[in-house]
Amino acid sequence: MPTFGSGRRLRGFTLVELLVVIAIIGVLIALLLPAVQQAREAARRMQCTNNLKQMGLAIHNFHDTYGKMAPMSTEDWGDENIHGNWGWGVLLMPFLELSNTVEALDPTAGNNWNKNWGYKTSGNRLHDAVNNSTLLGVLQTPVSAFMCPSTAGPELNDLKPIPYDSGNGTKYLARADYVVVNDADTINRGDVASNTWPDGSWVWTRYTPPLTFASISDGLSNTLFMGERCYQLGGEKIGSGVVWGHAGNETGGGSAAAQTGFFYVAGAGYYPINSTNGGSSNGHRQGFASNHPGGANFVLGDGSVRFIPETIDHNTDDAPNSTFEYLLQRDDGQVVGSF
Repeated sequence: MPTFGSGRRLRGFTLVELLVVIAIIGVLIALLLPAVQQAREAARRMQCTNNLKQMGLAIHNFHDTYGKMAPMSTEDWGDENIHGNWGWGVLLMPFLELSNTVEALDPTAGNNWNKNWGYKTSGNRLHDAVNNSTLLGVLQTPVSAFMCPSTAGPELNDLKPIPYDSGNGTKYLARADYVVVNDADTINRGDVASNTWPDGSWVWTRYTPPLTFASISDGLSNTLFMGERCYQLGGEKIGSGVVWGHAGNETGGGSAAAQTGFFYVAGAGYYPINSTNGGSSNGHRQGFASNHPGGANFVLGDGSVRFIPETIDHNTDDAPNSTFEYLLQRDDGQVVGSF
């Protein structure tokens, strides 16, 4: 009869065997992790696409309601350093189930509302709302509909103060990762003296009469309306946008173009998608970029959303002579096929 301890001695793992097992587990994790990351990015990209689809529907609902497109921003007279302008985001909010937010802000264009646009002329100007502690709380509340889940950045856009205050502004508002298409070259507010006007689908209220879908003579399915701009790409600040509007009225030319002005809410196509080099003026911050690998999402005029690769045919010169420029312009007469 066997006694306790008389059976065969149990054998444990040797150190070599344990190291082999750990190495195998490490290899499996290394193989699995990229797949997990890709799955997560696919989910984030889908959410971004859904956000932009809702934007496309809001654009159409606004047009159906008012018979014209929303402007990229309104205008208010005042010192460039201390005034602010409500942007397209606040005008689309009633069509994004954010009517309560708009009612709380009670926005107006201020005292230089272009009579051709004909919206509400009483209420709060943006720079007044920023100086009201209650309304500032609304302006600093993140709005998920305007944020791409792939974009890592602060909830308040610390690169775009309102007011600008000569670059010393300290009040930052909710970040937006989507900006509207203003021009195929650099951001253009319109200029009466030189008779030059933006060729994209979003214009300013001061000089340019409202656009309608009929103004998009290239066709809604051939014209980009809105695209992404992330906060940072490859270690370079791109800057995203601001949900509510912008400080100042700087256009796309000059060293101040990527410091203050319309680039808070709008984009243009001089620099390639996902460009991280715009020279000393940081001009690339006027463009379009995303943290989705290889390109960015855009809304077309028909409300559809397309992922456009950064390798799309694009000539960075003043002449409209490439696929990306044709898509950005509303009336160049070039109907783009597959892209």
